[in-house]
Amino acid sequence: MTDMAGSLYAARSAEVRRCDDAFVAALLSGGDSRLAVDRWTGVNKYLCQPRPARDLICASSCTASPISERGFRQAADLHASLVATRSPSERVDALARCARDIEARLLAYFGVGGLAEAILCPSGTDALQTAALLVGQERPDDKMTAILPQASETGTGVPLATTLRPFDLPAASDMPLADCAAGSITVTLRSEDGVPRTADAVVDAFASAAAGVKGRPVVYLTHSTKTGLIAPVEPPRGADVIIDACQGRIEPATVARYLRNHWPVVVTGSKFFGGPAFAGAVLFPSARLVAGRIAPDPVRRRMDQTRSCVGNIGMLLRWRAALEAMEAFAPLAGSLSERMRQHQAAIEQGLGRIAALMPIEGLSNGGSGWSGIPTIFTFAVRDKANRQRLLTAAELRPLYTRLANNGVLLGQPVGLGRFGGLRIAVGARDLLDGEAAYARWAQVFAALEAATAA
Repeated sequence: MTDMAGSLYAARSAEVRRCDDAFVAALLSGGDSRLAVDRWTGVNKYLCQPRPARDLICASSCTASPISERGFRQAADLHASLVATRSPSERVDALARCARDIEARLLAYFGVGGLAEAILCPSGTDALQTAALLVGQERPDDKMTAILPQASETGTGVPLATTLRPFDLPAASDMPLADCAAGSITVTLRSEDGVPRTADAVVDAFASAAAGVKGRPVVYLTHSTKTGLIAPVEPPRGADVIIDACQGRIEPATVARYLRNHWPVVVTGSKFFGGPAFAGAVLFPSARLVAGRIAPDPVRRRMDQTRSCVGNIGMLLRWRAALEAMEAFAPLAGSLSERMRQHQAAIEQGLGRIAALMPIEGLSNGGSGWSGIPTIFTFAVRDKANRQRLLTAAELRPLYTRLANNGVLLGQPVGLGRFGGLRIAVGARDLLDGEAAYARWAQVFAALEAATAA
């Protein structure tokens, strides 16, 4: 290579790196502290890097996944088209068109274009908060009380978000975002031994909590929780309902049924579908957004902060990457039940063969269709020094981190009563990968066995 050719090649390479760095910075923008990448480790709090992780085996779709290579390319192409706009006004128009396109594609995936409006949000937690703001403004003089599963099954920021308070540290506080008063009641879904309460017991607990509320009870029907549960399977009569489907492990027909009941549904593209964290949306029933039903302030101001048309390019890029898997999954979903059962059998057998692990019961009756088949598998880990004792969630974090450093990313530790659990999750990307995914499970169990051996 001549000196001139070498100089041109180096210049082009430098330009590519600058463009790539600018895109990654944009991809991580427009969210909260959970998106931040540690400068020393190169990963966020969920141990995900902002670029495709080719050498990482990901069983972590119940928590977060690194962006896929195809999603990365599609989001990068969108970023390039947006930065190529010639003026600020053209940029605003381009962002608005992109937002409308993503909203339309999201409604099309769930088949609910005539039932709901899609409101894009930076994360699932933001989307839950936006849904609460909208519901609260229908009757701003009535105190709302959110009734929901405990945070270990939903998310640490969810109780604050559903009571209309800032949820992201260090800004988390008791200062409400709106004039509507709101409190919360949490319902425990498991015993201290980690065993799920019966569906009837959970239904009764939610009903009892709602009956005791002075004001307006708002039940968060979680479909599914961090460990794959659906709670409550039936909401109390007379209560307002918001569906927390942030895991994305839900069929479009079920979403449509919830919307026909006039219940808002909150979804994400960053759990089951494996899009980069974070990308949330509220599917809000159109009938409840008629003129005059919801006051324009402060809800519209809050919605303007979360809608992509005001310039949240990071949220748009993350949603574009998530849609890649959603739209690839959609035409195959009806034929994947048998493949899901095969994954279920392989994972349950793998967990059962390792003496140091104790499988924890999860979804047992999720109904018919693919979403009724378990895709989150929780397990406790025995203490090496005392095999009768199970490690707490805090004690599991070093193991979780060590496994990730060795190339296996699991769902992060969760509390299960007196002890904690790690999780293996099957996501859409695993199902689309065919036979290759089964080989990955073998590698996951080999790593777990080595890491937990006495």
